[in-house]
Amino acid sequence: MAIEYTFQLCTATPAEVISRLLVPEVWYLTTHKTPTGLRITVHPDSRPNLVLDEPEISVGFRLDKFEEPGPQYDEIARHVIAVLTAEAGDAVLQQDFERIFLLRRGTQLVVSESFWAPELLP
Repeated sequence: MAIEYTFQLCTATPAEVISRLLVPEVWYLTTHKTPTGLRITVHPDSRPNLVLDEPEISVGFRLDKFEEPGPQYDEIARHVIAVLTAEAGDAVLQQDFERIFLLRRGTQLVVSESFWAPELLP
């Protein structure tokens, strides 16, 4: 079974701009597999959930079970930090909509130390 994470963001920025932030060489990212094996998807998502009232963008990260997981996790961290730095909206990173690894509401950021290595955080 593949391991998947969903990163949702409340922003007025179009999905195409978020795509270029993650993978600059791809104009609009619907699905992209990186050299580490990580599969990334970006799409508009306005479905309310229990964590964010009105997420606008959803970024999916799916680990390739046949590749080394460490570099894939590092890549997820780099992408999430890049988006959080560029966008000020509320955000959540979760696994299977059950485990929350990062939650930002306003200026408050809460992270799970079991997922984030301290040296990866700005």
